[in-house]
Amino acid sequence: MGDERTLTEPVLRARPEPSQFTKDARWMVLIVLLAFVVQHFGATWSTGFSHDGTSTTITSSPWVGWTLLTVGFAVVGFVVAIARRGATRFDEHTVMGLALAGVIGTTVLVWLLFPVETTWVQWAVEHGNPHPFVIGNVDLVSRYADYAG
Repeated sequence: MGDERTLTEPVLRARPEPSQFTKDARWMVLIVLLAFVVQHFGATWSTGFSHDGTSTTITSSPWVGWTLLTVGFAVVGFVVAIARRGATRFDEHTVMGLALAGVIGTTVLVWLLFPVETTWVQWAVEHGNPHPFVIGNVDLVSRYADYAG
């Protein structure tokens, strides 16, 4: 029964070169992880101000919705890219590029919302709306002046 010395195939074969699609998928994972880090810094902010004897502190922390949207773009792009392999129009590379644009676009949106939300919340509270509409995980703490002495 089987003599190992009569094997004609080499035991150690060279690995085949990964396809461009595999390389694109690896880059997509790396870029999504980098986007999470950048979104974390863009979604973490705090500001405070006083108006009519009320001290207000606004704190924002990363929101799970942005994370899910980012992962959603990447996963849907990857699944569609697998389905479109070898297509003449919208091949896997084009679809992966569109998914990457969605991931980067979400990250840019998080960073653009940072100054807009800060300004909006401050303006709304100063104009009498103690709980304005915000996107994300924003905590608003108001401390009223103590007139007891």
